[in-house]
Amino acid sequence: MKRREFLKSMGLFGTTVAMPSLLWNQSVRAALPDGINYLAPAIMPQVVNIFLYGGPSELAGNLTNITEINANSQNPYPSYLDPADANSGVTPNGFWGPDSNGNNSAGGDIMETLIADGDMSIYRTINRVADDNKGHGRSVTQNLVGNLLTTNPGIGTTLTAILAQHNPFGKPLDDLVLPVVSFEGNSKIFNLGDLEIPLVLRPIALDANFNNPYQRASNNEIGIYDDEIEALARSVSSAYGAKHQRVNDAFVKRSQLADFIDTNFNRTIVDNNLPVNPNHDPLAPDPDTDAVTGKLIYPDTNFGNRLKAAISLAINNPDTFFINLGSGGLGGWDDHSDALGNYANRMQNLMAALRCAVKHMKWTASNNIVINVFGDFGRNVNLNNAGGWDHGNNQNFYTVGGWALDNPEQGRKLGKIVGVTERIGTPFQNRQFTSPVNGSYQCEPFAIASTIYKYFGVQNPELLTGEAAIDEVGTANERI
Repeated sequence: MKRREFLKSMGLFGTTVAMPSLLWNQSVRAALPDGINYLAPAIMPQVVNIFLYGGPSELAGNLTNITEINANSQNPYPSYLDPADANSGVTPNGFWGPDSNGNNSAGGDIMETLIADGDMSIYRTINRVADDNKGHGRSVTQNLVGNLLTTNPGIGTTLTAILAQHNPFGKPLDDLVLPVVSFEGNSKIFNLGDLEIPLVLRPIALDANFNNPYQRASNNEIGIYDDEIEALARSVSSAYGAKHQRVNDAFVKRSQLADFIDTNFNRTIVDNNLPVNPNHDPLAPDPDTDAVTGKLIYPDTNFGNRLKAAISLAINNPDTFFINLGSGGLGGWDDHSDALGNYANRMQNLMAALRCAVKHMKWTASNNIVINVFGDFGRNVNLNNAGGWDHGNNQNFYTVGGWALDNPEQGRKLGKIVGVTERIGTPFQNRQFTSPVNGSYQCEPFAIASTIYKYFGVQNPELLTGEAAIDEVGTANERI
C-alpha cells in the first residue's frame, strides 16, 4: 500500500495502534504554562534524540586539559592520551582519536571531520549547577523532561502538546502518520505529567526492523492466534452497535497501520533504498559505502541498525517530527571501572554511526533533520583505583545535521566547538572534574530542551525549562 493510498484509506482516523484519536478530546487537556509565544517555523524540523544513559564521560570530545588531569590523577592515563607522546591519539582540537597505530580511538578523528565539514557542533560545557545531585534517576528524569521538576511532562510530550494547540503541519492532526516514534520503547521523554495530548500524537514504539514490540504477534504465547483474537475483538465490539463502531473501526486501522509499516519500512526495503555515494570511486571507496555499488552501509550493530531505521523513517515520512532513540546496543555509560577501552569502543561506534547518518541525510538532501546526543551528567576526570570515572558535572552535547536551520533566523550554526574548561579538585583525590573557565559559554542540560522547542517555533522556551535555548550562533568558535 502506497503512502498516499494509506492516508486516503485512513480518512479522519489516527494512526495509533490502540484506537482512533477521534475518541479523545482534540484539545490539550490540563495545562501548558500561560504566555507561550509560538510562531510556526518556516522549515519544519525533524529531531532524532539520542540519550546516553549512565552519564558519558566528556573525554572523547574534550582532552584539552588532559596534561593537567594526568599530572593530578590517582592513576596514570595511558601514553596514547599524552599529547606530547609520539604515539598520541589526541587530535588538534583535543578529541580522543586513534593512536599512531590506528588503535584505541574514541571517535575523535570522526569528530574532527564532522566539525571541519560543518556537519556537527560540540558544546563542551553543559554543566549541572542548579541541582548538582549527580544521581542517575533524578538527573535522567530532569534532562528528559527538560526541567528541574521531575513531575513535569517529558520533552516529547510537551512538544507534541504545543504542536497540537497550534498545528503547523498544514493538515488535520488525524491525517498524520507516525508523527512521534520511539525506538527504545517507553521513555521518560514521553512522561505525561499533567498533560493529556491527542492519541494520534502519542509515541508508537518500533524497533530496528520496524516491528512494534507491543503487538500481539510479538508474544509467542498468543501471537499465533492473532487473527482469531482480532476477529473476536471485532465481533464483540460490533455487538454493541454504533456506540462502539469507532472502536471496531480502530481494529481495521490498526491492521492497516501494520501493513503500511511492513510495506514501506521493513528492514529489507530500508536497506534496498539506502542512497549511493554521489562521488563513488571504486578505486578509492568511502569507508561507509559498498566498494562495488557505492551504496551506504551503516555499522551492522544494534545501535547502527536502529539509527539507520530512524533516519530512514524521518527521510521517507515527513510527518514524523520527533524520534527517540536512546543508546541501546552501545552499552551503558556508567564507567566506574575498566573504563578506557570500553568507553572508547562505545564512542567509536557512536561516531561511526553518526558519520553514516550525516551521509544518509546529505545524499538524500534531507536538510531539516537534527540529531542530538547527550546524557544524564558528566564524570570525574580522575582515573580511580578501579580504572574508571565516578559521577561528575560537566558533559558534552553533540548536535548533528539540520543544515536548513543553519541560519541566524533559526539560531543555528554548525561546525563549532564551544566551551573552555579547566580541571578542578584536590590532586590525587577522586573528586576531580572539569568546569567552565570564567567567561566561557556554559548552560544547564535543560537548555537542550529549550533548543528543541525553539526549532519548532516556541519563541520563549525558557518559560518551559527555566533555561534559555543554546546560543548556536553568537557563541565563540574554539575550533582550530
